[in-house]
Amino acid sequence: MRHFELLLAFLFIIGGSTREIEEDLDTVDIISHYGYPVERHFVTTQDGYTNQVHRIPQGRDSRTIGGCSKRPVVFFMHGLFASSFEFVLNLPSQSPAYVFADAGFDVWLGNVRGTEYGRNHSHFSPKEQQFWNFSLYDHSHSDLRSQIEYVLKETGQENLFYVGHSQGTAVMFARLAEAEPAWQNKIRAFFAMGPTAGFIKPDLPFELLENHEIQRLIQFVLDGRFGIIPINIPKPIVSALADVCGQHFLTHFCASAFYLSAGREKLGQMNETRIPVFVSHFPSTTSTLNLLHWVQIFKYHEIRHLDLGPKRNLQIYGQTEAPALDIGRINVPTYLYYSHDDRVTDERDVNEIIIKRMGPALKEANNLDHFSHYDFAVGLRATDEVYKPIIYQIYKDIENDGC
Repeated sequence: MRHFELLLAFLFIIGGSTREIEEDLDTVDIISHYGYPVERHFVTTQDGYTNQVHRIPQGRDSRTIGGCSKRPVVFFMHGLFASSFEFVLNLPSQSPAYVFADAGFDVWLGNVRGTEYGRNHSHFSPKEQQFWNFSLYDHSHSDLRSQIEYVLKETGQENLFYVGHSQGTAVMFARLAEAEPAWQNKIRAFFAMGPTAGFIKPDLPFELLENHEIQRLIQFVLDGRFGIIPINIPKPIVSALADVCGQHFLTHFCASAFYLSAGREKLGQMNETRIPVFVSHFPSTTSTLNLLHWVQIFKYHEIRHLDLGPKRNLQIYGQTEAPALDIGRINVPTYLYYSHDDRVTDERDVNEIIIKRMGPALKEANNLDHFSHYDFAVGLRATDEVYKPIIYQIYKDIENDGC
């Protein structure tokens, strides 16, 4: 405990007292801070988790899309260790939530259980292990599904456009792979940024996850032998790190840490003046069981149900292996935005696992230059090279097929 207190004191002394106001605002407050209308909704799943969903019903100039009596809905889902804040981290001209709202859409930002916007349950407290007994499949089968259905009911729309980043793409791939055609019809188009449905040969440090002994160690640690617990960084440390990164002479160092974890590219995509805001809201919390599920995705090179071991698999799934989720069943028009410079999910993964396995539902596969994994959400070139092309595609779809 003494070492923890000394660390906080050291970070505070270096960090100083100057803070960006957005460091202390949540998603709803920061949207309001920039002058956009905003709503906070609460969606409860069948298994008792209540997640917040944040809505920007219109842009600042109240524009609409010609011929549409209602603004078309665009639903965003965040990546691993992120939350809805991911889509409002930058300035309005650089953040996808604002860009889409100003383009005439009704924007909804989803959250999964375990994040700061998914900490309520009908029976369990986040202090109890039972609360953290969830994985990627629960995000897909319960969190995502309940939020999509809620948004359509709330807006009176028959379908919506979906934009996911990283884990936000994986949960939709998994949802559509098992969904009946009637449910798939709720998604008018699926836009996947940094798409993830499995890994062929990840780069360092991720390739270490393929090592058999490391797999066994991770399985032992994460499958509940030491308890199913949250993976997070205490808020005081996050706040102190944000203060440190706010110092001019340390900002570039903090930005380099993001690049080290996200990709090789160092071409100035990140707005380094926003680093303290980024750090103050990242990472969000997830469960050790969810990380175990991701480790299994590395192991099996595809999305499967959570592997519980042969005996439990037989009891739960009726077979000794965890069932794979076949993305070839997807019939929703799908558009991919990926990069050969993304070291988390690169062009090999996209080509071998998504493009070759999907059927005619795959409409476009856009391989972009010099995008790290984070750049799809916070890169300065993302507005022109990702968000606007998605918007134009939606406009074209509406022009051809109506609202």
